[in-house]
Amino acid sequence: MNPRTIGWILGGVLCATGIMNLIFSFDSGGADIALSLDRVGWDAMGEVGPNSSFTLSAVCLVLGVPALVYLNATQWKNTGGY
Repeated sequence: MNPRTIGWILGGVLCATGIMNLIFSFDSGGADIALSLDRVGWDAMGEVGPNSSFTLSAVCLVLGVPALVYLNATQWKNTGGY
């Protein structure tokens, strides 16, 4: 397998993992916001913060996005300049 192909796959997996974990990387300090409205009230924006999976999300995105940007920016060299 071509090293660039491995880079595309790895970058895509890292970005997908980062995005999917980013969806669940915020909480209201111990409970799901949707289940704890009686504790945080209707406006829970002051209580929302990153949890432990935010670090994994950030690392995956910081590694995956530049890899895909670099591979995409240099792909024209492999096509013979169109």
